[in-house]
Amino acid sequence: MRGWLRRLGSPLCGRSGLASRILGLERSPWRGFSGAGSDEPESDWRRRRRRPLSPLERLSRLLPEELLSPEVQALRGDEPEPEVIPKAPSKDIPFQLGELVLAEVRRRRNGEFKRLWRLASAEGALNSTWGAVPHREILGRLPGQVLRTSAGHSLLVRRPTLEEFVLLMKRGPTIAYPKDISTMLLLMDISQGDKVLEAGSGSGGMSLFLSRAVGPQGHIISYEIRKDHHKLAKKNYQTWCDAWRIGHTVEWPDNVDFINADILTAAEDLKTITFDAIALDMLLPQNALPTVIPNLKQGGVCTVYLANITQVVDLLEAIRTRKLNLFCERIVEVTHRDWLVLPNTWRNSSIFQSRETKPDFDDELDGRDENNDPSAEEREHDEAFVSNGTKPPYIARPYPWQTGHTGGNPSNTISRPKHLLLIIHAFSKEEGKGWK
Repeated sequence: MRGWLRRLGSPLCGRSGLASRILGLERSPWRGFSGAGSDEPESDWRRRRRRPLSPLERLSRLLPEELLSPEVQALRGDEPEPEVIPKAPSKDIPFQLGELVLAEVRRRRNGEFKRLWRLASAEGALNSTWGAVPHREILGRLPGQVLRTSAGHSLLVRRPTLEEFVLLMKRGPTIAYPKDISTMLLLMDISQGDKVLEAGSGSGGMSLFLSRAVGPQGHIISYEIRKDHHKLAKKNYQTWCDAWRIGHTVEWPDNVDFINADILTAAEDLKTITFDAIALDMLLPQNALPTVIPNLKQGGVCTVYLANITQVVDLLEAIRTRKLNLFCERIVEVTHRDWLVLPNTWRNSSIFQSRETKPDFDDELDGRDENNDPSAEEREHDEAFVSNGTKPPYIARPYPWQTGHTGGNPSNTISRPKHLLLIIHAFSKEEGKGWK
């Protein structure tokens, strides 16, 4: 028998003989230990293999299944199944009817056009000076798509952020700007589950930010004396919540109570409530302080949103003369500065010209005119200057023109209004003796 095996071929004997092949221990110079002659890569085989196989299991794999005994078949059936890793749920939700859509056009000279509207019906369309886009071309698409208008312009379509919605929503009174609201939330130390009092609903911008800050476990009570402002604030709040419900998997918390009443007469209604913080956005906040401060928790913060320094002086004088248990910790003015960073090419040279050489603001706008296309010589110069293998020099400076949000249009050349924030702390009469 041994000689017969030798005549058939010596590779079946010795370390690489028949016994080694049956046990699955033959070493391949390309695959390592392949295990039953498998051609799969070593890394895949090792990842799938859960435990070492016994000699009986190795032999059973070389035989047809119908020749195996029930005991051996049971051993083969006990092999663990490969673990299946569940995939994370997708957050890519396409546009649907009823959603809010933000369309943005960037001009050649870095100007912007933004338009906020609602996908009310599939037959409608977005109409602007840059052309029209039918709603049916937007429905079913994912946010962040670039579409072509009927006039041939590129239009970026996406969902608006809360900041953009507050700046572009319908408004009655002057809104509290998101840059100021964010600072107020930070200074009031608003967290999940807090209870906050707001006096002056306005257009509902601050109510939305407060609603998100306190979360589903928190509660916001917002007072507004004017009926038209009260209705507008509720409408804007509901518009945002409805759009959020369609485009997100988690609903917006329904935690704001809008009350159309004078905060000066609300002492009886608020006497059983203690607030973690108070936000006042009204013309004469000093008149409301005696009513709302008793409901502020010990050491709580009250922020006041004012338009000019004269109102600040009047407020501080009222606190002093009325001997309220309050002290003003900080008076803050929040400013944001936009920067322009572009390659120093021929095409962008007019943007970085100094203000001294162009004293007329209208002349400066001409440098950003869409019809002021560069010549063929300028384009050829820029393409040669900004190549894949060459990093051009960059110029960075603040925007040479002012940007504002007056009237809901960010492209207006009106400076952003500046407001002042007062951070007021409440303390007891005993603790207040050292502060007088």
